[in-house]
Amino acid sequence: MSAMVEDELANMPEGKRKLVVAALKIAARDGTPLNSLGLRELAREADLNHNTFYRHFEDLDDLARSTIELIAQTIIEEMRHIRTQARTTADATEGVVNFFLELVLKNPDAFAVGVRELNTVSSPLRPMLLKVIDKIAQQSVEQIRHGQLVAVKDDSVLLEVARDITVQMFNAAVPLLRAPAKKQSIAQALVNSIRRQFLGAMALESLLPPKA
Repeated sequence: MSAMVEDELANMPEGKRKLVVAALKIAARDGTPLNSLGLRELAREADLNHNTFYRHFEDLDDLARSTIELIAQTIIEEMRHIRTQARTTADATEGVVNFFLELVLKNPDAFAVGVRELNTVSSPLRPMLLKVIDKIAQQSVEQIRHGQLVAVKDDSVLLEVARDITVQMFNAAVPLLRAPAKKQSIAQALVNSIRRQFLGAMALESLLPPKA
């Protein structure tokens, strides 16, 4: 796992940490949603008594929410750091993409589960994941504005672009996990796509009449 995710897990009680890691392993291996896992199977995988679960989580939805929020917070904080340190828009884009793909490779179970549930319309976790996408996109807009990294004036347009890019980055986890050796080409394709989307938004905005 990434250093930041490992730090967050290390701060958890041991039983809670074991349950989170075991839940992601089972969900990735068996294709089971996090909030549909069997408690006894989860406890066996975590090498804990099944009654331990309720010392750390209210229910399986609470486990799913805690796990998803842990990854989301890692993404938001590291993106903020990268964009703060970036000297140019190009530096920020390349830094964010490379960080994200490394995070995927270091947390394969988490992203295999997350992307699967995000793209399953009937998944009970999908609304939770869409909220995470929105949160990451909103934080991205704030970071971009603070660093004056993109000259898109309309916040609603910038948010829409940031949301589309965030979904695209999550979906890039699928080909990356299938072929980690292709990380460089996947990263370059993402960087190029992100630049085109921002440039397209800027060009479109310049053609529209100013708002009254």
